Amino acid sequence: MEAALADPRPAAKVWDDVLTKQSVTAEILAEAVSILHARRKYDAAIEAIQSGIRNDLAAPWMYDVLALEMKLAKRPAKDIARVLESRMDFANADIPQLLIAVALMSRFEAWDDAIRLCREATELNPELPESWLLARSVADKSKNPEYRVWARCGILSHVWSDDAAVLHQEARNVVTEIASQLDMAGQSADAEQIREQLREASMVDVMLVLRWVGSADLDLMVTQPDGQVCSFKNRSTINGGRLVHDDGGSANEGSAKRFEQYICRIASNGEYTATIRFVLGKAVSGTAVLDIIQKAGSPEETRTTRTIKLSREDASVTIPIKNGRRATP
Repeated sequence: MEAALADPRPAAKVWDDVLTKQSVTAEILAEAVSILHARRKYDAAIEAIQSGIRNDLAAPWMYDVLALEMKLAKRPAKDIARVLESRMDFANADIPQLLIAVALMSRFEAWDDAIRLCREATELNPELPESWLLARSVADKSKNPEYRVWARCGILSHVWSDDAAVLHQEARNVVTEIASQLDMAGQSADAEQIREQLREASMVDVMLVLRWVGSADLDLMVTQPDGQVCSFKNRSTINGGRLVHDDGGSANEGSAKRFEQYICRIASNGEYTATIRFVLGKAVSGTAVLDIIQKAGSPEETRTTRTIKLSREDASVTIPIKNGRRATP
């Protein structure tokens, strides 16, 4: 590849020869483009990508990077627009390829383009943690407060992986600090707007936490007003219900603290029914506790607790929701 980069012949000829005579992957070509970009050889980078497209290596990220290199090479706007149109046709709903393009844009310090692609990826699938975590990394590197707030609020709203508590606390800390910096700079109105974004992103309309101590295997199943059931078999529903922590089925010592957690961040009004199923094992005192939290993370937060007596029969608790934020059709 270094020989190709140093070849004095016209770049189009060089890359066509390389790609027709050697086994070159899209990843190797991406590395070559990165080297050319770093050397500010934008026209050569353009020829390398176009040759890749001509020689059956086309990948969605190529069109985003090609458009960037064409901007830097001061190519006509109409040519750049055609490239982006081709990319839209080629890369329909392909999140992994979008994230490859984000990584390259970030490497090139093209922060606006990288965040644009992050937004596109998160719109295609808001519940994919990888997109939000990459967006956070890009936003931090860009040092742009707007991007940093957007990425953190997205993590608060959509990332519910096993390490969500740590990720959420970090997000709150960063957004709060950005708002404080704006206050100190005399931009209190902007600071308050950011705090409102934080409040909105942090709020969960319905949160149910089933807790118990011991080796018992319990299952939490939640039937939503539309009849959908969120459970270990169906961990997310189309209306936003999610089982974000499933603590069943693992061996634990008798003193182990266990929990399962359901959330619906933007809930419909109506009755939610929590069903607690005792599968096997032992729980201290033969009971579990169900915490019912409405408007979690907001000034309107309310909490109630129900003690559940465990038996071979399923136990059910009905939770009426009257102030959910999801509009009913």
